[in-house]
Amino acid sequence: MLTLQAQLAQAFGIDGSYIEEMLALTFSKKVRRGEFLLREGEVCTHVGLVIEGALRTFYINENGEDISFLFHFNGRLEHLAFLDYESVLLGTPTKLNIQATEDSLVYLIHKNDLAALYQKNAFWQKFEKHIADRVYLSAKRRVEDLLYFSPEKRYLNLLTDHPIVFQKFSQKFIASYLGVTPQSLSRIRKRLTINYLR
Repeated sequence: MLTLQAQLAQAFGIDGSYIEEMLALTFSKKVRRGEFLLREGEVCTHVGLVIEGALRTFYINENGEDISFLFHFNGRLEHLAFLDYESVLLGTPTKLNIQATEDSLVYLIHKNDLAALYQKNAFWQKFEKHIADRVYLSAKRRVEDLLYFSPEKRYLNLLTDHPIVFQKFSQKFIASYLGVTPQSLSRIRKRLTINYLR
């Protein structure tokens, strides 16, 4: 089993010694299921990493509906890290909520400590750009998924790329992430199962 440093080094794509340098600036926090790490209207001041457990980023739309935007768990960087990038960057109140969907352990680093780390040397300056690029590409893929693909294709993409989501999150949360109702998601799953068995 990989150590925490090795897991993070793999996720971030950098040497373990740099991970140790970053971890020295973090503090750990245990969060209970249902506990919020960020609420709508607050300013996001920390970048978080999921070490154990699972979190969900969601927003409330104009109809009062709870819409899942991102899922977070220990794995690839796109899912491991959680924050409202816009709120961190601009210091503006967030429209998002980040909540634990199960008991979790997270590491948090204050944005000022991270900014100071990025200014430390050429490696960290390059790393900052790398992270910004990853955030942009991840957001672009999420938007394209919603714009260009049918609900069924979105479901298949999620199942293929991130099967763990179906183990960690409820059908209700997955349905809103895919932009469908839970009933529609059930029909999609049933239809795909029937087609598979033919």
